[in-house]
Amino acid sequence: MLSLPLANLLIASVGCAMSWTSPTLPKMESGETDIPASSSEQSWIGSLTPLGAVFSPFLAGYAADRWGRKTTLIATACPVIVGWVLLACAEPARSIPLIYVGRIIHGLCLGVAFTVIPMYCGEIAEDKVRGALGSFLQIFVSLGSLSQYVVGPYVSYLVLIIFSAVVPFLFAVTMWFVPESPYQHVMAGEEQKALEALQWLRGTSIEAVKGELAIIKENVREKMENKSTPRDLISTKASITALYLSMGLLFLQILTGIDAILFYCQDIFAASGGDLDSSVATIIVGTVMLLASACTPFFVESLGRRMLLLISAAGMAVSLALIGTFFHLHDNNSDTSSIGWLPVVSLVIYMIVFSIGFGPVPWAVMGELFAPNVKSMASSIATSFCWFLAFLVTNFFPTISLELGSDYAFWIFGIFAIVAFVSVFFLLPETKGKSLQEIQAILGG
Repeated sequence: MLSLPLANLLIASVGCAMSWTSPTLPKMESGETDIPASSSEQSWIGSLTPLGAVFSPFLAGYAADRWGRKTTLIATACPVIVGWVLLACAEPARSIPLIYVGRIIHGLCLGVAFTVIPMYCGEIAEDKVRGALGSFLQIFVSLGSLSQYVVGPYVSYLVLIIFSAVVPFLFAVTMWFVPESPYQHVMAGEEQKALEALQWLRGTSIEAVKGELAIIKENVREKMENKSTPRDLISTKASITALYLSMGLLFLQILTGIDAILFYCQDIFAASGGDLDSSVATIIVGTVMLLASACTPFFVESLGRRMLLLISAAGMAVSLALIGTFFHLHDNNSDTSSIGWLPVVSLVIYMIVFSIGFGPVPWAVMGELFAPNVKSMASSIATSFCWFLAFLVTNFFPTISLELGSDYAFWIFGIFAIVAFVSVFFLLPETKGKSLQEIQAILGG
């Protein structure tokens, strides 16, 4: 289905924005750009994008309902481009504040994309592919990140920005030719347009999609009749349990270090002093993350959510312990020449187990734990919470690495991976193959 990859181009675009710091901050530090940045300024450059993403999910949900999913997404591509323009202007102006503003704008767009893209794709996808949509999002984030790792180290500051700005431009142009969500048309009372959208999406006749339209109309009717308030999130034991389980999974997802690794990947390898060039090592890790993300749908349905999360947490704990131990030896002047390969291997393992488990699965589980009438609100709250934690991690990781050492930074992430394993083992029920009613009964029991 062509519409799904086209819509996810915006996710690839914000993936570029997320990982732009990985090849760029080392250039600022080494003087390759005309914008020298202190350690503190680099921390803010890295962390302002997730901070911007904290505030936009709530507005994104309103905009998607008020003006439509497609219109909201196309409109979001424009400030993404503006953000890149500001970053480009920052070099001749030698202006760190311009970079700050551009990064915040990218963060606001990031929050919109992560809220509206899953909503839009979930509404246009056929049932048989809907279960893989969470992995689809992860694939395009990985694709955007990998593009920065591959291109960034070998081109100038300006060329990387121009390259990155092309992606949201392509999205805005191609998205015009993709129909609006049929759910949006039904909510607006545009039944004929909903039929035409379904016909385009399914590649069949209008008669063949009338049955699907009837189901959509019923779903929309139920949604309109069961509008939720914040009180509904804490009105039943099942909702409260779903809330703390979802928030707990996202808390552990971020506190196991993924954003610090994505944002500062090249710096991490440079600090390790290994034989392999830090740019090449970063490309290897990014490629592994992309390939692992592509394999995730097969594992989710065959192994179940709990097993994947347990494997993921255990693998992250081991890999983080190993890389922390390497930095401990390296920073204490031990001879690490014989294990110079360890940081790359450790982060490759980390990316594999994260991409098949704690990357996509917490979002999939969240979608299964909440009742339909509170799912949208819970998603907005969880997304904001997730990005706030990402801001804290990306802001304080360089400081912790500088003050305590990279060994302690990675060991702290490893401790949270152990906490994740124990929490999933004792607290999280398996949702694979269970109906909404069965899940709600388990949570309320």
